[in-house]
Amino acid sequence: MWEIKTLGRADDERARDMLEKTAWQVQPIMRKRGWRVGVLLEMPAKVRDRLGDNYNRGERVRLKLRRDDGAWEAYEQVLAVMLHELVHNDIGPHDGKFFALLAELEKECEDLMARGIGGTGAGFDAK
Repeated sequence: MWEIKTLGRADDERARDMLEKTAWQVQPIMRKRGWRVGVLLEMPAKVRDRLGDNYNRGERVRLKLRRDDGAWEAYEQVLAVMLHELVHNDIGPHDGKFFALLAELEKECEDLMARGIGGTGAGFDAK
């Protein structure tokens, strides 16, 4: 089952909106490749060594939405990190194949955005 989780803060509505918008935008990319994400979570700002992570090839993806100073990350940054983490559904190491697929996803996402195309956002491509 697909689920979105925030940190349980007073401004969670904004965090949830950003995660839902991200899920909506990448859903056609995921559907095309048969990728699934079980849980999409907000990553705590205190995690300082990364902007996102992908556990067990999509079982859980976390994205950092807020900076250490409390400011929000730009949506474009969050979306770029999501694309990066989705590549880990197929490729683990950051090698040439990884970055080639990431470049393909970035191009595809730009194309979808230019045409205003996303998914339903529901189910995050779970059957």
